[in-house]
Amino acid sequence: MNSSKVFRTSSIGDILVVELAGVVSSLADDSISRELDAVREHFRHGSFHAIIVDLGQVAYFGSSMLEAIRAMWNDLDPKGGRLVLCNASEVAREILQIAKFDRVWPLVATLDDAIKSLQAG
Repeated sequence: MNSSKVFRTSSIGDILVVELAGVVSSLADDSISRELDAVREHFRHGSFHAIIVDLGQVAYFGSSMLEAIRAMWNDLDPKGGRLVLCNASEVAREILQIAKFDRVWPLVATLDDAIKSLQAG
């Protein structure tokens, strides 16, 4: 998935790390949707129990990205998995707070903090 315009994925043990890549605000919803389907398929066929969404490469995003994050969480929830958000810019934090997503999932400062949060249970 390295040729992705929206998402880059990697893994750390049973954790799938999904990094938002570049400027996602200008991409059409169908671009996000196509790439999201590939990420979700990758998750479903792996033995992942958690997802970290790394927001460090984007300053802000819109409702399509919020929906994408929610869709990833929906894949996790039946498995009892956890989702953690990290590296959000100040504007991205405000977007997550307005959408009340910061009440649903932990929002931590760094990728290392996200990994520690998941390891702590």
